[in-house]
Amino acid sequence: MARARVSLASGTSKGLVLDLIRTHGPIGRTDLAALTGLTAATMSTVVRQLLADGLVRESGLGRPNGGRPVVLLEVDTSARYAVGVQLGRESITYVAVNLRGALVGRLRTRGVGGRAPEAMAAGVVAQIHDLLTGLGIDEERVVGIGVVAPGPVDVARGMVLGPSHMAAWHRVPLRDMITASTGLPVVLDNDATAAAIGDFWGGAVEGAHSHATVYMGLGAGAGVLIDGTVFRGASSNTAEIGHIVVASGADGRPVIAEDVADPTAVVRTAHAHPGEAERLGLAGDEFAQFSAIAKASARGDTFATGLIEQSARHLATAVTSLANLFDLDSISLAGPAFATAGSIYLQVIDSQVNRDFFARPQHGIRVRLSPHTQDAAAVGAATLILQSELAPRTMGLSAPLSLA
Repeated sequence: MARARVSLASGTSKGLVLDLIRTHGPIGRTDLAALTGLTAATMSTVVRQLLADGLVRESGLGRPNGGRPVVLLEVDTSARYAVGVQLGRESITYVAVNLRGALVGRLRTRGVGGRAPEAMAAGVVAQIHDLLTGLGIDEERVVGIGVVAPGPVDVARGMVLGPSHMAAWHRVPLRDMITASTGLPVVLDNDATAAAIGDFWGGAVEGAHSHATVYMGLGAGAGVLIDGTVFRGASSNTAEIGHIVVASGADGRPVIAEDVADPTAVVRTAHAHPGEAERLGLAGDEFAQFSAIAKASARGDTFATGLIEQSARHLATAVTSLANLFDLDSISLAGPAFATAGSIYLQVIDSQVNRDFFARPQHGIRVRLSPHTQDAAAVGAATLILQSELAPRTMGLSAPLSLA
């Protein structure tokens, strides 16, 4: 699979114009020049390069602006693709997205489990090839691969530092391993951050000034966007809500959200009632057991529903703290845990956050499920590689541009 890199758009002006055509198109050259501040001559040169690269196309004529009809430009969505991979102990998700960031295909396999990282990396490369082949996507059109995993991660070095349930992955240089096998550019990031970026690219956070995507697989985390720009902190391991203290134990020691809210906590609580656990047929790995509890709740099982609601209340306490810290006006819920029990979590978190939020006299918080609840991190991973090629927000364009 190794080959030379195919570029999306080199140069900051070219990348900026491409992203504006993606988000505002169909759009004419004059409006693009007004949005960017580039001269008409520079804009003509940039657009000519994008047309030559096959990244944009002329889509017709717009309304005349005091003269000739305006030639409109739009992104050729099939010109390039990106691949996203979400690594989790419970499952691994592979997706392909087009140049607009829209999902075109997915593949899901069993999770990381206890397999050695080297063997897993080889398997990931093989599955990517299978995904692209199955979708009929020419690998020459693939600009790169985004890989995301539960934190902590070392984004700068492309290393998974290994959460407690993926201990074998501590300091694994996954980015370099996949790059060496594919010859493609690879970015590595936190799964919750990627999920937030995926929501942004998909238009799910339109109109929000301060947004958080709460992501829960076996653990819980969050990604925060301020006016569309990722808040990364010092090491890109920010908004780890699973480690927010939500209570104190009988011994006075702090209890963090993951201790009482994540799927492993739900399963642990269920097994504290052996008769109920046996009745629900809980067996297998932790996420399979959590899914069984969620399905039982959906069927109206009182005990199972109580477990999910208790988890949701604890998680809502942590989310409320996050909302108060960042003055959020938008929250989405993403990840495998919400794919199986999202309706209960949504109801509880929405109610509790909007009841206890400090700034509620000034504004509410819109809480909803992510459009790609199950695949949000993988979709975000793919859009990460697109964003790394376009990179308009590294130029300080942190607020939406307007033609007004």
